[in-house]
Amino acid sequence: MNTKKFLRNERGFALLSVVFLTVITSFAAMILLNAATRAQNPQSTLRLTALHVANEQFAQLESMAMIDGELDAGSYSFQGLPEDLTTENFKSAPITFTVDTQVDNVGGNLREVSVKVSWTVGGKDFEIESERTIRVVSH
Repeated sequence: MNTKKFLRNERGFALLSVVFLTVITSFAAMILLNAATRAQNPQSTLRLTALHVANEQFAQLESMAMIDGELDAGSYSFQGLPEDLTTENFKSAPITFTVDTQVDNVGGNLREVSVKVSWTVGGKDFEIESERTIRVVSH
């Protein structure tokens, strides 16, 4: 009788082992598939990095508009950390991003901000451009 009870408990343990093994194998496959996709298409990774750089620039300018209460029309250099402009994920030379920002006065306390992020890979130039309207808060 003790033998049957022992075997019944072992079946539950075996099922639990299979479930954990399946979960671990699924995570490993997901990680490998993600790495393979990035290796085949590095431009998508660079585009995501460029979008991150553009969003960082927007966040910095919005902060200036909220905290300082001013955001003058004109050109702005990159307001984030300098190390955000270089990525070293690639086997070749590091990729450096260039940020061009133009702020235009739309009227009143609204500013139209255009951020263009560009980079060069293998002699080919790439860029993304994004626009956002920012409201300046007067103190």
